[in-house]
Amino acid sequence: MSLFEPANTQRLDQDVVEQALQWMVTVQSGVSTEAERLACQHWRAQSAQHELAWQRLAGLNTDIRDSTRMLPAAGARTLLRSRNAPGRRTLLKGFAGLGVMLASGYGVQERVLLPELLSDYRTATGERRQLTLAQGVDLTLDTHTALDTRTTAAGTELFLSLGRVLVSGGDIRLSTANGQVLPAPRSRLVISHNLPWQAGTQVQVLTGSASIKLARGDSFSLNAGQQATFDSQTDSAPRPVMAGADAWVNGLLIAERMPLGQVIAQLNLYRRGVVRCDPQVAALQVSGSFSIDRPDASLDLLTRVLPIRVQRVFGYWANVVAA
Repeated sequence: MSLFEPANTQRLDQDVVEQALQWMVTVQSGVSTEAERLACQHWRAQSAQHELAWQRLAGLNTDIRDSTRMLPAAGARTLLRSRNAPGRRTLLKGFAGLGVMLASGYGVQERVLLPELLSDYRTATGERRQLTLAQGVDLTLDTHTALDTRTTAAGTELFLSLGRVLVSGGDIRLSTANGQVLPAPRSRLVISHNLPWQAGTQVQVLTGSASIKLARGDSFSLNAGQQATFDSQTDSAPRPVMAGADAWVNGLLIAERMPLGQVIAQLNLYRRGVVRCDPQVAALQVSGSFSIDRPDASLDLLTRVLPIRVQRVFGYWANVVAA
């Protein structure tokens, strides 16, 4: 019997699950006190639901413990120690989610948690945020996006450390770890960095044009309808912008012969919890329009058009496997 098909099928309250996640990460963080460990034992003994939630998570405990070691100790320990810090709850849930991703076989070395907590502008799971800057630039931040403002000799610069942003109008410079993007006036483009299904930085020019200066020194330009992907070592030749490049702004994922694994990876960003796609079905081709605001409904739709099924565990984890 697997984690996704527990022998005890009793449904657990979402708040209880979150509490269990937080207690498990706290006691495995390496900085928990004896009082916290006793408090955890007391919490488990309070009710059968508490203990059941703990036991269901027990199979993941090694991965959750290991995931806490992937973050800088000083920052992680400060947040874990600070009971009243606004980011502590998010950090704990992030640790747990990272542990689940590790347990599910995902490569998560590109997922950076702390920028999502500490950046000037950031979005949570399923959130999209619109901003208008003083320079007359309109921004739409996608889910799990972290954006900072930097003042340089050349003026104000935005730094995208994680996620995806739609940039419209104005005169702005936006950088990632891989290079700098300078949109022409009145241009509209999507810039993404460190997405789970995409290595490096991608620039998609919807209207206007943009100049890209790579971190290693060379540069190139993109015109309307072109996109390119680059990192610290290589860059792709410009090619046509993918269909529905900005559909996420309106809550949609447009797939055109997209591998199921990539579809699931995108839906996973918008869903509370973690979705895993079995490698046996990851290469199935998907075409259609799916809601990112209702990711579970999109998963159900996929089961009606593909030979797959979805296994769910108390609302948090979903495993997409062959039917």
